[in-house]
Amino acid sequence: MIADDDQNFPAPRHFDAKKADAYDEYIPRVIPGYDTLHMLAMNIVGHETGGHGRVLIVGAGTGAETINLCRNHPNLSVTGCDPSIHMLAVARQKIATEGLQDRVELINGDVGDLSDTPVFDAAMMILVMHFIADGGDKRKLLGAVATRLKPGAPLILADMFGDRDSAAYKDQDAVWRNMQIKGGAEPEDVDDNIRRAAKDTYPIGEPRLSELLREAGLTTMTPFFRSLMFGGWLARKKTA
Repeated sequence: MIADDDQNFPAPRHFDAKKADAYDEYIPRVIPGYDTLHMLAMNIVGHETGGHGRVLIVGAGTGAETINLCRNHPNLSVTGCDPSIHMLAVARQKIATEGLQDRVELINGDVGDLSDTPVFDAAMMILVMHFIADGGDKRKLLGAVATRLKPGAPLILADMFGDRDSAAYKDQDAVWRNMQIKGGAEPEDVDDNIRRAAKDTYPIGEPRLSELLREAGLTTMTPFFRSLMFGGWLARKKTA
């Protein structure tokens, strides 16, 4: 999913056992509208697939998308990949508790570790691609996902987006900071997280995202979620 090199976020090192254990409690407090984003994504996948088929989850993490999909759509199966063995350990435990092992395959690795046969009826990639620099690797990742989708199949994508140097983005960043502090986080912790985000993430604007999707063989970029500098879009693999 995310290359562990100097250009991109080192997910296997960052998401260690301590952070993996705390992730499910931490992330909804940091991402505004996190639960709504997941609810919308899950329902879009259900609508697009008719509740049947195979779904690829890039950045499976601690299993939130996987469990939501399987709970709500009994005829869907999931293949998830993630470079962090610690995040997947949490996911495997939760999936076993739910009794979903027969419908879920988890792979410690990236999309390139999967067969390149187009077998998936849908894909989800939530809060992943903004960790990747726009020097060819974003395009490479989107292309790897598209290769494994059936023609016309949807990709549900969500990320930080926008021009970080713009006044609008800076205003949103300030609102994001205040929101976290009002939610009970210590100001110094919030400021540290924002500094890390500025260093470790690479948001792009919607025109650039649309361009990358087209280059990767994906089209019909339709927004379905907005919350400050976070957005969600539905794209499709081209049919010809």
